[in-house]
Amino acid sequence: MTHYCTYFDGHYLTRGLALHDSLMRHGGEFELIVLCMDEAAASGLHQRALPCVRLLPLAELVAQYPALAAARGNRTNLEFYFTCTAWFMQHLLPSIPAGELLTYLDADLYFFASPQAVYDEIGAASVAITPHRFPASLSHLKYYGRFNVGWVSFRHDPTGLACAADWADKCAAWCFNRLEPERYADQKYLDAWEERFPGTVSLQHPGVNAAPWNVKDCTFAAGPAGPTVNGRPLVFYHFHALVHLGRQLYDPGLHRYDAVMSVGLREQVYLPYLRQLVSYESPAPGDQPELLPPVRLDDPRCGLAVPHLLARIQASELDSAERLASIQRYEAKLKQAYADHAHNVDYLKQVQEDNVDYLKQVQEDNADCLKQVQEDSAERLATIQRYEAKLKQAYADHALNVDYLKQVQEDSAERLATIQRYEAKLKQAYADHAHNVAYIERLHAEIAAHVKVAEEHGRIIAALSVQLNATEKSRPDES
Repeated sequence: MTHYCTYFDGHYLTRGLALHDSLMRHGGEFELIVLCMDEAAASGLHQRALPCVRLLPLAELVAQYPALAAARGNRTNLEFYFTCTAWFMQHLLPSIPAGELLTYLDADLYFFASPQAVYDEIGAASVAITPHRFPASLSHLKYYGRFNVGWVSFRHDPTGLACAADWADKCAAWCFNRLEPERYADQKYLDAWEERFPGTVSLQHPGVNAAPWNVKDCTFAAGPAGPTVNGRPLVFYHFHALVHLGRQLYDPGLHRYDAVMSVGLREQVYLPYLRQLVSYESPAPGDQPELLPPVRLDDPRCGLAVPHLLARIQASELDSAERLASIQRYEAKLKQAYADHAHNVDYLKQVQEDNVDYLKQVQEDNADCLKQVQEDSAERLATIQRYEAKLKQAYADHALNVDYLKQVQEDSAERLATIQRYEAKLKQAYADHAHNVAYIERLHAEIAAHVKVAEEHGRIIAALSVQLNATEKSRPDES
């Protein structure tokens, strides 16, 4: 299943419905997630309960991202819509199965053939974007961005997630409908993706995102399976700048891009799309979809173009006036810059003159210093030479010391061996001494015991002697 997302408000409801119907015919198994930008879009979609469609209210998205809510307060409604593109995709991408693609589609796209050719070209890429493919006469428009946001694909992988997050952050910080050197709305950020996010593919199929800005040199015709552009199947067309003037009369806006309505473009692309839009409305009886300029010059609806053209002229005049004012402001800045430049030139001349005098004085001072340095250098050279002689003698002494230390180390080794032998003998002597001390202590103990026994024997003998003497005294004299 392929995963798509888009957004629109009530003004683009019929175009969103046409996009959905074209996917139902050519898109195979898909899911289309729609960000409803106002209540009219939400109500219209709820009533129809379209198959393969899931709705997300704008309030729900904004409530989850403070940065997006803050952006809503500092830019126009159109600029806020531009800002939502990246945030909508960043919000949805983690919910897509890992490894699969999420593709954003502008609501004014319409498929005339299966998008499989697009997915074949994407292959395993993590990011896919569509170049504007400006003709040579419109090459200046590349300053607004080399790529168009009509079709943007992110794969649910690290590169796709990183690119979506980076785009959302940049759009939250700055997303305005004005041209600056490195940014314009949400689309000029795409210019850096091929370099910053390896794995980004630029779709080259001429039938992908055909649009008013790239049809000038194209040939549209009927093919066996649908319209073709330059002999290749027209996969989808981007109906940018299409304006409904009333009573099913439309301005295709091709004049903005130096293009004209060819028969093939009219019959194979625009009129089928307009008939699809009409199917969602209730047009006045007899009004058939038609484009400016109409085929019939007496078409009664031609008058509807006048207010539109006047509005375009007024807008052009206002734009010209603004550009003239900008030019005048730049002229004033240039005049001031020229005046500042002239002042700076005079200042630099004075500085140069001062520098010349200063350099002369520096050169004279340097000459005196050089002489003194040369004299000091001769004395320092002699001192260095004396130190060199001393160093040579020191190196010679060092060599003698090294030889002496080697001999000392050799003698020390022999002495160490002798000391170790004596240590071993001392250890044995200590052991023998300890044994002898123990033996002597045992002898002392035995002697003390014998002395004690002898003393006891002495006492016994003394007692016996006393008894014997007493016995002898008591015995009668036998004589």
